[in-house]
Amino acid sequence: MAAATLTEKGQIVIPADIRARYELTPGTQVEFVDEGGVIRLLVRRRVAPSDPQAGYGMIKIAPSKAGSTARRLSEFDPASLLKKSALKRKRDEK
Repeated sequence: MAAATLTEKGQIVIPADIRARYELTPGTQVEFVDEGGVIRLLVRRRVAPSDPQAGYGMIKIAPSKAGSTARRLSEFDPASLLKKSALKRKRDEK
């Protein structure tokens, strides 16, 4: 039987073989049920593992102009994309 140690914060790590057997992925919600001295762990809601490649291409950035310096992520302002989108919607409504 797999065992775990409770931390000072009250956290435990579910052993990897148990997580794999019951398909417990990060974000899965569990419930603790007290049954007169026995604690049962029930899965409330499963979360499918995310696929980082699924988000590829969601943000489109115009290519840099010839002769300009390389762009840096620290200079990227995602709020500017929202502003442009809002302005476009206002123009389309007119």
